[in-house]
Amino acid sequence: MQALSSFLRILLIPVFYLFFTYPIEARISRVSLNKHIEAYRNCDLECLEIAFPYFSARQLSENPQLLKIIHQVLLAEKYSTTLDQKNNISEILYNRAYQAATILNEHDLIIWVQTHFGFYYYRNGQLSKALPFFLNTSKAIDQAATKNLIEPSEVLKKNAFFFGNIEDYQKAEHYLTEALKHANCNSKQYIEILNNLGMNYFKQNQLVKAEESYLRARKLALKNGQEILYAKTLGELAKICVARNDYTQAKTLYIEDIAISKKNNSDRNTMYAQVQLGKIYLEEDQLDSTYLHLQSAKNYAIAKPYLASTEFEINQLLLAWAVLKKDVAAELQIRRSIDSLRDIIAATDGQSVVNQLNIQVQKEKIKSQLETEKHNVEKASSAKKTWISISILLLIIAILLLLNYRRKLKVQGVAFDRNILLLQLEKIQSDNKLHETQANLSSYQVYLSEKNEQLSKLEKEFKKLKNLSKSNAKIKENNLQKLLDSHLMTKKNWMEFKKLFIAEQTDYYNYLMENFPGLTEANLRIILLQKMGLKNLETAQILGVTIEAVKKSKQRLKKRFEENYSEIFNDQ
Repeated sequence: MQALSSFLRILLIPVFYLFFTYPIEARISRVSLNKHIEAYRNCDLECLEIAFPYFSARQLSENPQLLKIIHQVLLAEKYSTTLDQKNNISEILYNRAYQAATILNEHDLIIWVQTHFGFYYYRNGQLSKALPFFLNTSKAIDQAATKNLIEPSEVLKKNAFFFGNIEDYQKAEHYLTEALKHANCNSKQYIEILNNLGMNYFKQNQLVKAEESYLRARKLALKNGQEILYAKTLGELAKICVARNDYTQAKTLYIEDIAISKKNNSDRNTMYAQVQLGKIYLEEDQLDSTYLHLQSAKNYAIAKPYLASTEFEINQLLLAWAVLKKDVAAELQIRRSIDSLRDIIAATDGQSVVNQLNIQVQKEKIKSQLETEKHNVEKASSAKKTWISISILLLIIAILLLLNYRRKLKVQGVAFDRNILLLQLEKIQSDNKLHETQANLSSYQVYLSEKNEQLSKLEKEFKKLKNLSKSNAKIKENNLQKLLDSHLMTKKNWMEFKKLFIAEQTDYYNYLMENFPGLTEANLRIILLQKMGLKNLETAQILGVTIEAVKKSKQRLKKRFEENYSEIFNDQ
């Protein structure tokens, strides 16, 4: 009847999935998901089978496919712990969850599913089947940020348990240390991790570190009322006492461990403690006590196929007991049991399997390192190719810029030559206009104004020379200077202008000669040109001197003719 009830409950599972979870499409945070999983992990089997899909859909509004995968894993885990053995239902659920997670292609979910699937095989003594899962999860975890994992402390803890069991202590220690960072310091999980960290140190003969971890775990277990975990820490501390040859204290701790474990119906922990206590009694030749504890432990181990290696260890101890007791019948029977178990553990979780798996893990490590090195070489090669490409590209850009610069210089040179030709043409036109018109001061004034405009343009062209190449600029500078010099007032030009000025401004000229004796030709040039309306800059340009020279010349005149200086440039 009970079997039928279980079967019906299993049949109901798909119905609840379809009815309660299918329409839901929203997303939730990783923190909410972790809390949700933790809450339902503590439910009994019936709650998981029926209530989980309903409450998940209503509470989380999560993607239905994700919820289905999580439900399958938790249900498989619950069947495994409830039945305490390998079973078809768990394997089917784990396989479905793994396939669905792979299709969904959410990496953290795949890590979570594979970890639980691998741990299922590990817990049931099938290390070879567990190995591929943990190799995958280990590689993925090492490449991911642990804080983004689903149930990070649980995933890291389970991976650490497996790698510690196959004697990869370095990896196990790393995962356990990381797991502590994500676990609540007062939780059962935190105590388990601390205890296992101590076991990891103990296996490496680091007794001080191991003892520190066990004592921390014991203190937290006592504080939080975790009696079974407290008992486990006592058993582990007893191992340290044995290593230090303190058998009295070790026996005391094991006896307390067994008493607490029996009180809490923790048969498995009771068995482990009885085996260790049996070893001490055997060492002390207390044969009756040895048999009592070892036989009790064997009775439990026989009922659990996944404890074949433990049963094998117990039988070896009982064999030593039988030899000491000189019980031939018992010895023969035990030897037969050992022979039958040897083949079983050789294929499951015996030392030979552990050694083979450890070698395989080391090979995977080397393979991973080689792949990493290959990736780094390829990356370096790719970087080298990238730099070569960039260098070639930069070279091409530099050549294009150089060609563009040269073209620009050429264009500027052509523009410069064109401007010079225009200025030469303007000069010729201005000179012709002066000669063709009636020579008077009015026409000469226009001529001087045009000259100053042309001289200003020539100054601008001089500034453009710095943008040309040195060799090209030198040639053009010579041509420009010749044109500039041709605009300056020569002695001949001055004499023509002076003659014309005297003819039209006789009175003014005579006034200058009479009232300002000693005026030089240089003085007269400035005075007469400024009388024509030219400013200091224009006068300087026509004469080919600096503006400072013109100002200083006028200052000397002012100093020389202080009282009458203002009359020099006024009409009389």
